Amino acid sequence: MYYGVKNMDNLNLNSLLFDPNSFFREKARNNVDFKYPISIMLVIAVISMASTFLVMNQFSGLLSSGSGSYFPTMPIIFSVVGGLFGTFFYWLILTLIFYSISYVFESRGYFKRTLEFVGYGFVPQILSSLIGVFVTYKLMASVDFSQQNPQLISESMTQMLSNNPLYYASQTIGILCLLLSAYIWVFALLHARNLSMKNAAITVGVPVGLYVVYMMYVFLFTAGSI
Repeated sequence: MYYGVKNMDNLNLNSLLFDPNSFFREKARNNVDFKYPISIMLVIAVISMASTFLVMNQFSGLLSSGSGSYFPTMPIIFSVVGGLFGTFFYWLILTLIFYSISYVFESRGYFKRTLEFVGYGFVPQILSSLIGVFVTYKLMASVDFSQQNPQLISESMTQMLSNNPLYYASQTIGILCLLLSAYIWVFALLHARNLSMKNAAITVGVPVGLYVVYMMYVFLFTAGSI
């Protein structure tokens, strides 16, 4: 690892997405720099906060029932702020998981470098997050939140998700973007932790594979499609 070389001046998205091996090989010659990874995570966090706001704002009418006008505002604020911190917490936890699994293969490399490189892998999820906000807005608009019965609202939302092509398309794109992130993370771990291609693929494949299975379960079963 070479720390005396000047950092790359810009983020080459084309190289990151389509030739991550070259991207991280070049990055590994430079100082650890969190400018772009933090920017990437901030974009995702803002999108997550917007999505959370859309959902919580729809439920605010229910929360205000029998309470002061300030009451529904607090859950919205906490949920939105939670979206900000939750995004960065997810980045940290995922890096810790990758870093821990890679120890099995007698890897070498600093945690800071691993955290930096894993951050780049979230780029594809900006697209899925944007699509998620759009779909959330469209779906929430079709639910009648004027009903004060939570059970009726829950049934309405279940019916809305069942056999809804917009929801299915969003979930499918989300899974594909996650797989693209996993592809990038393989090369991120290869260079950050000095792993072989096989060991890097195992390090990333185990946790991501389990999460994809979980996403598929939610996608196929909890929405009432089967």
